Order: sequence, then structure tokens, then C-alpha cells
Amino acid sequence: MADSANDKADWDAAAPFRWATWPVASMLAFVALVHGAWWLFGDTVVHYGNLADSDGYARLLRVERLIETGDWLDSSLPGANAPYGGSLHWTRLFDVMLIALALPLMPLLGVKAALYWSGAMISPLLHLGTAATLAWAAMPLIGRAATLVAGGLTATQFGVLGYATIGHADHHMLLGLIAVAAFGFAVRALTGMQGEGRRHELAAGAMLAVGNWVGTEAQIPAALTILVVGLPWLRGEAGAGERSLALALGLFGGLALALLVERGPAAYFAVEYDRISVVHLTQAALVAAFWAVAASLRRRGREPQGMISRLLAAVGGAALALALLRLFFPRVLVNPLKDVDPLVLTIYDAISEYAPIADVAHFLLYLGMAVLALPWGITRLRRCWSGKGRWAWLLLMVSAAVYLALALSWIRWSLYAVLFLIPIVADLMISADAAIDRRFAPPKRLPIKLAAMVLLAVGPLAVGAAGVIASKPAEAAPPPPPLAGDPRPCPVQAMARFLEAPPWSEQTHTILASANFGAEILYRTRHRVTAIIHHRNAAGILDGVRILGGSDAITVRELIGKRRIDLILLCRGGADDAYFQMNKGDAVFYRRLKRGDLPQWLREVTLPADLKGRFQLFEVLPRS
Repeated sequence: MADSANDKADWDAAAPFRWATWPVASMLAFVALVHGAWWLFGDTVVHYGNLADSDGYARLLRVERLIETGDWLDSSLPGANAPYGGSLHWTRLFDVMLIALALPLMPLLGVKAALYWSGAMISPLLHLGTAATLAWAAMPLIGRAATLVAGGLTATQFGVLGYATIGHADHHMLLGLIAVAAFGFAVRALTGMQGEGRRHELAAGAMLAVGNWVGTEAQIPAALTILVVGLPWLRGEAGAGERSLALALGLFGGLALALLVERGPAAYFAVEYDRISVVHLTQAALVAAFWAVAASLRRRGREPQGMISRLLAAVGGAALALALLRLFFPRVLVNPLKDVDPLVLTIYDAISEYAPIADVAHFLLYLGMAVLALPWGITRLRRCWSGKGRWAWLLLMVSAAVYLALALSWIRWSLYAVLFLIPIVADLMISADAAIDRRFAPPKRLPIKLAAMVLLAVGPLAVGAAGVIASKPAEAAPPPPPLAGDPRPCPVQAMARFLEAPPWSEQTHTILASANFGAEILYRTRHRVTAIIHHRNAAGILDGVRILGGSDAITVRELIGKRRIDLILLCRGGADDAYFQMNKGDAVFYRRLKRGDLPQWLREVTLPADLKGRFQLFEVLPRS
């Protein structure tokens, strides 16, 4: 198979407007159809006015607060971590996108409802953009037909749909789209096609800067791109150093502008590690400085000669940059979760996206595409190693392999792993299609081709799904029937309606409940909460565990007074409270409340019949 990076016809087909033909529209229609089917038949709670998870409610709260206060620089969340208040590390670009999407709906639905539907629909819309961008990005590597297949495959993989379906009011799909777009520009820079100058390198760097603005997990594609784009320089290829310098300048310039927009001049040099700050700007500046020195040495004829000399120079430059970063920012290499109490990390481990791949069935469900993609990708890389496409193919393979390794520890990385595995499988599917055409004549050709395409597209995933379903233990007791308006075992929406009615609506109360419910309670009521699922709110989570997981009555009462807790909410119908009683006996406060063993300063609130089997609510009585 010819190296498609050298196929000028395929490249020209990617020109703006000329490529946006009915095949692209058909591919996008297929992606939209999958989302429509998921909406109608899939496991979704959006029909009932819910979002997919707690992060969505926290995001909408943040956007509502921006609209109410107009304070762009305020990242606080006053109702969280009561009575002290909390904050979020998220940045404003995704907030602005939510507001822009909601604006046309606000005159009809009002601000809150318009923002809800904006949050519910933004991930599928971003998925459409990601499918189109992936098709564009991989075109120089795999050709037009395969890229259209690649765009469609994004709608068949659980690793993508787990973040893309209706109800995900979070920035994961935006980060996926940005990673794919940066890859597309890097591919065009590495293949050296379509025009002159360094605009593709600058665009790749700028796109990576936008990714870092949205979330610091974009440092991974940035590091991979910088590494692979720099490899040709080690081999002494002409123009490789200038290419890397342009990439670094695009990254530095984009970060400098994004930091100004996000933080403003007054906080421009504030040091933070879990969101864009001067730390990340300094990293980009040091990378740009290395390549600027390399370019200066080349112009003066003093550039290191030979691969070994260049490698030593690169290692020395990296070591110096790392030393300077550690000098100015001692915690630059520390995970922001490192300082969080191990108990809180244990709670995070119970969240599916932070969990590792548990077994072969789950691996196939999330990442089964790798079984086909990696062997074929290695074959393609060997085949094109003597052509222009080798570095771009290497970037694709390295990105897929790194994210695959990361996803084994944290499922959340599966989104990126699948996005980089998809073009490889799409290329394999087109090759298989051609091979079938050569070996089989009609009428045998069509059924063989259909079977082969389905097997390549979803075969591993289907095997994984079957394995996951087969391994599920039988339920000891049937779950309670869905409550009208909310199918979840612990319907926070219905509980919120009770809390927003008299007498609880007459003043603001502080509620101790599972951190899994915290953001939704804040979103749906006027009340405060001690905890939400967020690493900056670890103190509230810990105090909740010390109270409901404690067995010393005096300590429990002191903490309740310190936190000014008015109400304690327990869930009877689900596992969201499980972390309160981990590895603890019957004497813990949580189990005492469950069995009705109440202290004198606490009384149980009578709930409506439809809530009584699902929740328990307790009121803290004032000290006498």
C-alpha cells in the first residue's frame, strides 16, 4: 500500500470547502444517529432532568455564578465545604462555550433551564466536531476514504461514548477535540505538505496551548508532540530545528495569551499547578529557549554534529530546564492529588473514571481496538519508514501507546487512547476492503466484506461487552422501582424538591451528605453542603468521613458544631454512602443512624412515602 502522505490528490481533497461534501455529511449524520439512538434507548437520565455525573452540576453552578456576579476571576463555590466555602480549578473557556450555546435558549426557557440543556447537549456536539476533526487530522496518513471511516468509528467505541453522550456537561470531549486538532496540525508539519512557512507548527503549538488552558491533562499531548517533532533534529534533517522552534513559540505565545485572558494582569504570575498558570508558561518558555539556542548555533555554524552529540545536547537541555523548573516551582512534578488524604483517594478510586481496567473483559470493552490497531500500526510504520510519513505515523503510534498505558491505570484516559487508535483501525479496514475485492468476486464479496468490517469495527468491543455482562453477579434483591421523574436509586432531584418546600425552604441550611450528592444539592436547592467530589474540597470530604464514620460521640458532636451542620442526609437505596463505613464496625455513627440509635441532639425527619425507602434525613437540634 502506497504511503498516503505522498498522495497529493488526497491532500488536495482536504482543502476547505472542497472536502466538505456529502460523504462527510453522511459520516456526521451517522454519529448524530448514534446519539439519537442512545437518547431513545440507552442508559441515560437526561429524560428526567438529570446530568450524567456530579461534575456537570458543579460546572453549571460555576457558570450560573459567573452570570450572576460577572466576576470572571472568581473561581469560588461558596456553598461547598460549608461553612468555609470551596473553589474549583476549572477554567473559563468551557464556561464561555456553555453560555454561548445557552444564549439562544434563554429568552424561551430562562437562564437555568437554558444552561441545563446547553450542558446536556454540548458533549454530543463536541463529538461531532471531534469526528470531523479526526477525519481531517489523519488524512495525510491514511487517505480520504479511511478518514471518513475513522470519523464514523468514534461513534462505535465505548471509550468515546462514555464521555460524549447526552448529559455530560464537562470538558472531556473538548479536550479530546483539541488533542486531535493539535495532532492534525503536527501531522501536516511533519509531512511538510500544503504550502510553505511554519504555520502548521505554530498552529499545533497554539492548539496545545488552548488544551492546557482547558485542563492541564493536555500537557501529555503537548509533551508527546514536542518529543516526536524534535526527533528529526536528532537525525540532522534539514529544517527540523526551525520546525520545533515554531511549535514551541506557538505553544508559548498561546499560553501567554490564554493566561492573560484567564487570570488577568494582576494574577498573571500566580503559581498554581492544577490549572493554567505561570508554571506552565515557564515550561513552554524553556522549551522555546532550547530551540532558539539551537537555531542560533546553526546560523553560526556551531550546531552539534552527529546524532550522539545532538542527543547529549537535548538531554543536557532537558536536565537544565528541569532543574530550573524545580528551583522556581518546587512542586512542578508533584501530582495535585499527592497531598490529598489517602482516604479521599480511596473514595476517588470508587469513581469509575479513576479506576484501573479491572480485567480482560473491561479492557476489550474500553480498549479492545488496540488488539487490532497496534500490530497493524507497527506494520504501517515499518512500511512507510523511508517516506515522509514516518514521523507522523510515529506520533500517532506513540500517542496511542502512551494513552493506552495510562488508561490501564485510569479509565478516563481511554477517550484519548481510542481517538488515536481509531485512524489505525480505519486504515486496516480500508486495506481489508481492498484485499477482499482482490480475492473474492460477487456475490460472495458483499457478505464477506460486511462481516469483516463489523468484526474490525466492533468485534473486540462486543466480546468485552459480553464478558462484562456475563461476569455481573446476580442481584440479591431487586432494586426499588424508579421514582417518577428520576430513575436513580437515590433520587436527589426528588429529595431536593422536598428540601425546597416549607419548612426547609424558609432558611439556608448546611447539609452533610455523600460527596457524590453535594454538587447536585447545591444546584437544585438554596442549601449549603460540607462536601462535593473535587480534590480542592478534600477537607469537607474528610470531615464528613470523621463524622459519619466516627465512633466517638464527643468528637462527632464537636465536628458537627464546627461545620454548623443542620441536616444529615443518608441514602438507603444505593452505594453512594459506602465510603462512610469502609472497614469499620457497627459502632460508627453512620450505622447507628441507619438502625435508629440516635443521640438526644438529633431527630429523624419524617419523609414522604416515596422518599422514605430511599433516604433518611436527620435534623441537628440546637444545643440546650
